[in-house]
Amino acid sequence: MFKSLIRYSVVILTAIVFFSSCKKEDEIITDASARIEFSQDTIFFDTVFVQTGSATQVFLVYNNNDKAVNISSLHLGAGNSSYYRLNVNGTPGKTFNNVFIGAKDSIYIFVEVTIPDPNNPNTPFVVSDSILFDLNGNEQKVMLQSWGQRAHFHHAPANTGSLFFLNCNETWTNDLPHVVYGYALVDSGCTLTIAEGTKVYFHPHSGIIVLSNATLKVNGTQPDPVTFQGDRLGYNFDNEAGQWDRIWLSNLTHSNLVNGTNEIGSGAKNCSIDYAVIKNGNIGLQVDTVNTPGTTSLSLNNTIVKNMAGVALLAQGSSVKANNCIFANSGQYLAALLYGGNHRFLHCTFANYWSGGNRQTPSILINNYYNNGIRKIDSAYFGNCIVYGAADNEIGLDSTSSGTLADYNYRFDHCLLKVDNTIPTGSTLRFNSVITGYSPLFKDISNNIYEIDSTSMAVDAGAISITNLSPVLNFDLKGNARPQGINPDLGAYERR
Repeated sequence: MFKSLIRYSVVILTAIVFFSSCKKEDEIITDASARIEFSQDTIFFDTVFVQTGSATQVFLVYNNNDKAVNISSLHLGAGNSSYYRLNVNGTPGKTFNNVFIGAKDSIYIFVEVTIPDPNNPNTPFVVSDSILFDLNGNEQKVMLQSWGQRAHFHHAPANTGSLFFLNCNETWTNDLPHVVYGYALVDSGCTLTIAEGTKVYFHPHSGIIVLSNATLKVNGTQPDPVTFQGDRLGYNFDNEAGQWDRIWLSNLTHSNLVNGTNEIGSGAKNCSIDYAVIKNGNIGLQVDTVNTPGTTSLSLNNTIVKNMAGVALLAQGSSVKANNCIFANSGQYLAALLYGGNHRFLHCTFANYWSGGNRQTPSILINNYYNNGIRKIDSAYFGNCIVYGAADNEIGLDSTSSGTLADYNYRFDHCLLKVDNTIPTGSTLRFNSVITGYSPLFKDISNNIYEIDSTSMAVDAGAISITNLSPVLNFDLKGNARPQGINPDLGAYERR
């Protein structure tokens, strides 16, 4: 009887320990601050797929909490229309509810993707999605990225970072789109040439960096421009700023990047961009020279730079010559001309109706110093241009008091401007035949159409002597002969 009682007590005690242990391990945390962790933040399918080909990747979801978690919803961002498929705890699908992970435990998630017919022109060449995890009202995600066959892909080798050098004197053709994943570097002494009609797509945090003494040549044409934009395709992303980083004509050197030295070069040289559309990045074009005044860093013709989260054109101590260009809709500046330089804008339209937030900056900023040291503005000349937007004043003049007039040589000549009374438009030295107080009457600002109405004050308000400064200006951005009337119109478009 005594032995039976002992055995019975042991069984009861064992059961109590077992069930109390299970209760502790299975208790579900409901704290809104609870998080799960992932073995990878992005699942990348670095594969060239055949028709209807597929691949599988796997990652772990960790619960490092002292209690169990219940993921109320685990699903693909694109839902049933996603090209991806999941397998969670041995169950296939695209949406899962109430996924349990014990304390200090983990689960495997398998991901498959099938790329549709790569010969179908509607097949995307970058297929992106995400897996969304809803835990106690908080959303976490793992990104999914796949590359199809219908593109040239430029990226760093695996596990080597985001910077990679292109082949010296490389040419990108228009036979297929080009996708840049990371920063494509044009090395010193080399040239990247991009042919007419080429489409370049950048992944987030990606761009092109042209090192000092290197060259970028973009050879678009009026019927076949070159386009630069983010790789998130579809109507929802057509005008979403900040999808990629920038095109940077830099004064960085090979030694800077490879050896970590402090060497500063003279800047990219003889760069030209003709007939291009650059959109939806952080900074459209950054042009740095600083140490070599008097040379042309960039010749920019018949190009549209629009919808940048930061700045459309950031020029730092450099020299930019732009003809028939449109700079539109940026969160900060359309043109920030910093630390001096030598710039000329002819028949350019600056139109800033940024809708992504409360813009506090003018469309154009001209600055001629750095850390109180003079960086002389040899010239910042605007001829036959339009500068307009939603702000009360679209021109910012920033000059050190220690400089002289010769150090700050800017001029607006035959321009329509939106300015307030802080801008000295009465100075004939800096402003000649400018129009203020009138809208240019753009055709459709909501759709980025900056042609002017027939009743606009900009019609026939230009000077033919300015148009004659470059043969490029004999035709407007659409290819119409200029002038159509007695005098040329202001801006990049000639009213027919």
